[in-house]
Amino acid sequence: MSTANPLLASKNSSANSKDIYWAHQRGLDSEKYVQKFYEQKGYHLLEQRVKTPFAEIDLIFKTPEGHALMVEVKTVNLSEFQNYRISRKQKARLLRALQFLTDRLDSLVEVHWAFVTKEGAVTVIEDISG
Repeated sequence: MSTANPLLASKNSSANSKDIYWAHQRGLDSEKYVQKFYEQKGYHLLEQRVKTPFAEIDLIFKTPEGHALMVEVKTVNLSEFQNYRISRKQKARLLRALQFLTDRLDSLVEVHWAFVTKEGAVTVIEDISG
């Protein structure tokens, strides 16, 4: 498992290192909430923060049915703004990462988006095609 260094932010960023660390930590916390959410449903975490040539995949699980599930985790403040957190460009990158992962695993791979509030509430969107 590898994680990004939160203190190596973009040189163009005006955020200070404390803000960057806080955002990074909140992202890690969100991934933990999502991991717990899926594990309670019988999924098994295979990998976390997998880098592909197209995008980083936040979480990869083995489903109870035996295939793979890749999950993109987003931290949100209000559930009403979930759709605005997914750009068309990001969807395209993740769909290419999905194909890469499908070829690598030679298996069916599902994709979910998991949105996490600061309170730890998890909302999952199973269809990313829209």
